[in-house]
Amino acid sequence: MSNITDPVLVAPNAPAINSFGAGGQMYNADIFGGFNISAQQVNPLFSFRSTDPGVTNAALLTNLTEAQKIGSTMDFKATALGIRIIPTGVSGKGDTALTPDEVQAIKSLLASSVITLTYGSNDTKIAEFSGMHLMAPVDFAAADATNTCGMSNGAINSTAWIKLSMPVGIEANLNIGGTVRFTKPVPASLYSTADTFAFVVVLSGLKIVKS
Repeated sequence: MSNITDPVLVAPNAPAINSFGAGGQMYNADIFGGFNISAQQVNPLFSFRSTDPGVTNAALLTNLTEAQKIGSTMDFKATALGIRIIPTGVSGKGDTALTPDEVQAIKSLLASSVITLTYGSNDTKIAEFSGMHLMAPVDFAAADATNTCGMSNGAINSTAWIKLSMPVGIEANLNIGGTVRFTKPVPASLYSTADTFAFVVVLSGLKIVKS
């Protein structure tokens, strides 16, 4: 039985909890790049910066501050990849419900997409995925005879992320790029009004910012 006079074994100094690493800051982050959907079947990724005045919806399509580079003071470790097809707000899209025909066109486009990621000046391939990875085994939209009831299975209801079996490390100042290739023609309803829909590839992971 212990005595009140016995010494209490307590560490005199608790371990420090550091919010910032010795060489800078680390935090969870996304890097994303995309393009406005058009009739073009092969589209480059990460080819412009978020403030590019020559690209409609540039800030919606990428968060890179320099084309094809993540920056000179940071490294990035990607652990997951996501594919997003989104309305941009042009002509009311994004503010109103999509029609069943538009939903089916989006699903058809996703199923036909092949995403390739590269880095380095020689475009070394580091990843390749099919958009079918994110689709349900049977995935379609349908409407009744009057085309007013909405849609069946209208949302992409599979997993939203592809977990990378091998994390992708992107060093500071390393060129990053890639393409999205559609293996069949792009549905005209997705570009009949220019810049109405966008295709975005998202890399999720850990960003390391040097001091």
